[in-house]
Formats: sequence, structure tokens, C-alpha cells
Amino acid sequence: MGVFRKPPIDPIIVANKIISFIRKLPDDGRGIRTTAVQKGLRKLANKDYFVYPGDDRQWLLDLIWLHKKTGAIHLAAESEWGNLGEVLYDFQKLLCVKSPLKIMIYWAKQSLVGEFEKCMQEFDQHLEGENYVLVEFAPVPPDHAYSYAVKNDGRLRTVKFSLLKLRN
Repeated sequence: MGVFRKPPIDPIIVANKIISFIRKLPDDGRGIRTTAVQKGLRKLANKDYFVYPGDDRQWLLDLIWLHKKTGAIHLAAESEWGNLGEVLYDFQKLLCVKSPLKIMIYWAKQSLVGEFEKCMQEFDQHLEGENYVLVEFAPVPPDHAYSYAVKNDGRLRTVKFSLLKLRN
């Protein structure tokens, strides 16, 4: 049995919520979208969690849910609205954090799922029970979300993200 129990929120629910609050925004650049992701995920956290960073702080990731009793990270989120290199740089941070739910939110002219799969296959410290969610915004909707659940510890031979069925 792995280190983690089930994720604190269903991946389909969180992906739909993220898409919903980002698509309501004017296209005013990276900062407004990152702030919207942080505010939206703060609202989804229940009373069992501290949510970091605060409104005026920086941290390794854009946002985490830290369980009040155990001090464990139960949700880790990173968003990047730049080019492929910047997106993959931020994804590397998620690979290194212990959390049952890891969310990467990004903007892409073409799907980047294959790039994430390669990164995950190169990484050798996965933990069984990690759940990755990719929320991919396209220049024109529909947007897509993908998930992958890690089945064993260590290096993964193959990684294949599954398309999540979202409401449109």
C-alpha cells in the first residue's frame, strides 16, 4: 500500500472548477490568471486545511493545501501561462513535492501532454497514490483536462494521461 490515501477532492470536480473560473476572466495576462487559480482553489479547500501561500507571500508552488492536523500537503498546484520551457520548469516542482493530488494548469497552442509524460518517465522518485491533473487551456475552447494515477513507487516505465470527461 502506498503512502497516500485518496485525493482530497475529485480530479474532475477540480478541473471543471479551474476551467470555469479562468474562462470568466478577461485575457489580461499571466498574473490575473495565477491569482484566479489561487483564489479559486482557496475557496474549494475545506476547514481541515491551511492554504498557502497567503495573499501577499511567495512559496515554492503557487498553492498548497496543508492539512491542519497532520501537516501533510494534500493538494499542490502550479500554473504557468508562458512557453513550453517555463511550463515544464514549473511541472518539475510538482514532481518533487509529496502530495496525493498535484495539479498543473497551463496555456498551450497545441497539447503538451506528451511532454509531461516524458518528464514523468525520466523522474525516478514517484510514490504510489500520487494523482496528477493537467488542466490545459487552449487559445479557443474547448479546454481539456487529463489525469494520471501513479501505481508504483520509483521510476515509471510508461505514463499515459487519460482525458477527463468535463462538462462543456
